[in-house]
Amino acid sequence: MDGDNNISIGGKNSVLVILNGKQTYMQKEELVTLLKATPSSSVSSVEVMHTPSAQYDAEGSGGIININMNKKTSEGFFLSFNNGLSYWENLRENTELSFSYARNKFSLSGNYNHAIGHYNMDYGMYRLQGDKEYYSPTEDTDKRKTISGNLNLEYAFTEKQVVGGRLDINTLSGPGITSTMTEIRDVQTHILEKTLYGSNDYYRQKGNRYGGNLYYLSTPQENVSYSVDLNYAWFDGGSGNWQPNKYISPDGSVLQDKLYKSINSRNIHIYALAYDQKHPLWNGEIKSGLKFSSVHADNGYQFYDVKNDEEAIDKFQSNDFNYKEQILAAYLLYTHPIGDRISMEAGLRGEYTFSNGLLHTINEQVDEENKRDYFNLFPTFNLNYQISDNHALTLSYASRIDRPAYQDLNPFEYLLDELSAWKGNPFLTPQKTHRVAATYSHNRTALTASYSYMKDYKAQITDTISVSKVIMTPRNIGKQQRASLTLYQGLDLARWWEMNLNLIGYYVKNDIAFDAYRKFNLDGFAGIFSIQNTIRLPWQIQMELTGSYATKRLGASNEYIKPSGYVDVGFSKSFANKRWTVNLAMSDIFWTNRWDNYSSFSGFQLWNWGKGESRQIKLNITYRFGKQKHSSHNNRFEEIDRL
Repeated sequence: MDGDNNISIGGKNSVLVILNGKQTYMQKEELVTLLKATPSSSVSSVEVMHTPSAQYDAEGSGGIININMNKKTSEGFFLSFNNGLSYWENLRENTELSFSYARNKFSLSGNYNHAIGHYNMDYGMYRLQGDKEYYSPTEDTDKRKTISGNLNLEYAFTEKQVVGGRLDINTLSGPGITSTMTEIRDVQTHILEKTLYGSNDYYRQKGNRYGGNLYYLSTPQENVSYSVDLNYAWFDGGSGNWQPNKYISPDGSVLQDKLYKSINSRNIHIYALAYDQKHPLWNGEIKSGLKFSSVHADNGYQFYDVKNDEEAIDKFQSNDFNYKEQILAAYLLYTHPIGDRISMEAGLRGEYTFSNGLLHTINEQVDEENKRDYFNLFPTFNLNYQISDNHALTLSYASRIDRPAYQDLNPFEYLLDELSAWKGNPFLTPQKTHRVAATYSHNRTALTASYSYMKDYKAQITDTISVSKVIMTPRNIGKQQRASLTLYQGLDLARWWEMNLNLIGYYVKNDIAFDAYRKFNLDGFAGIFSIQNTIRLPWQIQMELTGSYATKRLGASNEYIKPSGYVDVGFSKSFANKRWTVNLAMSDIFWTNRWDNYSSFSGFQLWNWGKGESRQIKLNITYRFGKQKHSSHNNRFEEIDRL
């Protein structure tokens, strides 16, 4: 995970993270917060799927990470309460409450958590553009709070028939502010010409998601199962923003003073219905299923010039964007042993996609429409050879797709200040990936070599839109090839010291173009080194010392990212037969988890830098009462991850 909270496998992004086989119903930032707050003692295993089978949605070209939590099936009542504080520049408080009750055929469980407090980020850019140089540091304070919860109900009619449901609520609300100062100088003399003071005062922000899931599972006999899943999610988001921009001369006089106001709204409804079944066939096992999903997104953006307390709408920057998408998918997956030591798994998934994006401008220009329908086949193959009891070799292939996140399709322009902005792209197309991998495993050693080829490659680029302005926007820019070698090694250095090592080396080649005149053929090698130490100290104290380091590497498009890394340390002790647990930790001790990069093309050079409040001291106290029972149902609702 890099400084910008992007999760990758072997240096490859676009990773789908699921918990106990279920979707998390969270956006990237909330997912990262959840993962950081999850104690290792509650995790039973982590499955890393480089080439997921056809049973899973074809989303996630970087692979799938499935985190399995401990599952206890004892009946009765279970309660867990955790309260924590973290501090460095700001004080934050988090509370988590979970409960479960199981008796005979009935089980009920729920979770509640909130996180309150501010989070600071410092970032900026220095660029040479035309005959000017621009130095723009930004201070960003996020004051939003998160509240989320879920309620799960399950009833077993018999041992072979189960029905259940789940309700989810996730809210993100509160203000925030960014302050940017841009010094504008002559590129030859470096003489200061003027300074732009710009800010974004988010007086209103919200990102609320409400969801529900109903399911039925039948297992009439051994190795036979039928399941039906119905999912719904509603995302209600938006913000209001005051944006003052003031130009000051070197002598302190005001050259220009403008005030803008912007209001945006996002309303997204997602439906999904899935049917899965499993049967024995020819001494093997066949799985098949159908899935239909529908997405409807309404987005509005109004931009105003404010003069003398009068708001005048800008008809050229204000518009509405409506997006609809339907996907019908079907899959077949067959597993069969070949002799005593070889097993084969072959699958095929077909997905028909219809999408329509309609951009309506209020300046009475012609509406823009982007309508697509296409059909894709995604074959998967897996061959496992058990060389001996402790040695295994696996060969696999999978074809994957990454459809654009709904926010990336939003064509609205968000200003950092008058000279820099972010804008979506309603004409993005999905990127498609073919990936082959070979894994050798022996006890606690795993070595994986993989190669992937991606076409219609999508990345966020920084481009110029005038002699003085830049815009950050996602674009399909070409193709990417990637080869990687990953080594995992678990070691027991002593009875009280366990170590886990991850060594990743990879080569990436970007054959991309911003337009007909700006083509890039870039490549480079890079490495990522991670280490986790679990040390059992006297008085039953457990210590964790983890660290990661990433070398200089080629970024998503034409940028080169500087080396970065972090070191975390934590201490944990349980009391009263493990009913009470106290955790004290410090993350990013040396405050080295940064994102610094450089990019250029003819007439333009750009340096970006930044770091968040990743260095924190954290104290968490957890109380557990009773025993826990978890649902055995695994739900796949991948559409929610594109919010």
